[in-house]
Amino acid sequence: MKKILILGASGAIGRYLIDYFYERSSEWNIELITGDIRENSFVKERSSFFQMDVSNKESFEQLPKDIYAVIDLATFMPARMIGYDPKKYIDINIVGTYNILEFCKSNKVDRLLFGQTFGDILKHADKDPLLKVDLNPIQDYKDNKSVYISTMNASVELIKCYHSIFGIKTFIFRLPTIYNWDTDIYCENGELIKMAWQILVEQATKGEDIYVWGDPERKKDMVYVKDLCQMFFKACFVDRNYGFYNVGTGVGISLLDQIKGIISVFGDTNKSEIRFSPEMRNAPQYIMCIDEAKNELDYSPCYSYIEMLEDMKKERDLDRFH
Repeated sequence: MKKILILGASGAIGRYLIDYFYERSSEWNIELITGDIRENSFVKERSSFFQMDVSNKESFEQLPKDIYAVIDLATFMPARMIGYDPKKYIDINIVGTYNILEFCKSNKVDRLLFGQTFGDILKHADKDPLLKVDLNPIQDYKDNKSVYISTMNASVELIKCYHSIFGIKTFIFRLPTIYNWDTDIYCENGELIKMAWQILVEQATKGEDIYVWGDPERKKDMVYVKDLCQMFFKACFVDRNYGFYNVGTGVGISLLDQIKGIISVFGDTNKSEIRFSPEMRNAPQYIMCIDEAKNELDYSPCYSYIEMLEDMKKERDLDRFH
């Protein structure tokens, strides 16, 4: 039986990942071990849960020693930060990653999977929306997200060192926005706000007018959390020593089509009218090149944009991730 440790298990992505692995645990002979600083009943019912803080090396002493794979989602991101305390990025993203790597080295863990931000290459999309794996990182150091992105980049470099020196199989995933039905807090510039898609869903549900800001044809890769889970699952069992992958669908959905889809899936009989505000700022645009994931992991996205929205609506109604 392969013991798979998922750190950051109680987060929005972690809970879906637990569900995905749990549903396949018997077939693949998996035992789920999970860790997080906060408890979650959904996670605890489906795994052996350990309350722990990855920035505290002593937290790892309680874990089983015969772990096959570690999936590291225990990073701290701006979307979860009220106010601005960059030391949290250092403590959790860098020190925490070091502690995880030391655990992997000491216990001869076969492989480590790590979720990296796509913020390191996003600015390339200003010139070409297709983001490839091998693009050089660039960023705006005046942006308060720059400390976060820098700590994530440092974590990736540290992981590469341990891969090369100690032979830990390594799989790094560059994550854009991962869509799921999530009611966790969301912050922008340290302030609690609603995510844009949540606002659009509320407007569509009420039949309110929805305004399309800026260029309605700007396209974004809308990847569903369950496709991310598929990619992680395949990396746990692939016969490779290393991989660096963009997470995505490889398809761009225009802003206008995004809104049409939300109205179609979440709207009631009184459908929202679409209005245009070209004078407003443009939405971000990017498409993730997923060639490496397709070729090396045999990854194939299962959810179209509309299928993603329909499944998000189903998960909203089930309300099962508490």
